Amino acid sequence: MKLRSHLSFANVVAMIALFVALSGTSYAVSKVGAKDIRKNAVRAKHVKKNQIRSKHVKKNQIRSKHIKNRSVRSSDLAPGLIGSTLQSSAGQARRDAGPTNVPHSQSYTAVASLGGLEPGSYVLLAKTNQSASEFTDGRCRLSAESDYDDSNRGLRPQGTPEAHNLQLVHAFTGTGTAVLSCRTPRGNWSAADSKIIAIRVASASSNVVSG
Repeated sequence: MKLRSHLSFANVVAMIALFVALSGTSYAVSKVGAKDIRKNAVRAKHVKKNQIRSKHVKKNQIRSKHIKNRSVRSSDLAPGLIGSTLQSSAGQARRDAGPTNVPHSQSYTAVASLGGLEPGSYVLLAKTNQSASEFTDGRCRLSAESDYDDSNRGLRPQGTPEAHNLQLVHAFTGTGTAVLSCRTPRGNWSAADSKIIAIRVASASSNVVSG
């Protein structure tokens, strides 16, 4: 009887309003989804570190345009995600002029060399411009141990130097050297603008084919 004396219309309405307000808040929280959040309203500062993982991101939703340049390092990537070609390295040897007036011979004369190549597989590239004092055949060779590539060009006296371009794949078992050399069977010859490039790769193979 004492409790009833304190009940009033206002008290009843207030209790009902409180109940509805609390229930409504719980309902609203349980129903908030992505469509209820304004675009760009949630930023990085609103998200705790390491809280968003790959399972929270839809497939193909993150593209290159979403990633800042140079923000992803090799240490950020899972092992094996990018092939071993990422570990490639290259070296170069260049000789702008020389040798000059080399007498003709059946033996090759070194034009340029690239040494100190660590053990491993390499793609070797070389070029040189050869000229001669008379009509003759210019012959150049790129060699690495027992592997080699040859180039033959016809040379003319006082003519435009002829370019030799050579390529070779080779695997060094120890520290190695790539050598570019040339010769002519007649007259004297000279070389200029010579270059050797060695590109180290994960693996390489070389095969002799008949067709």
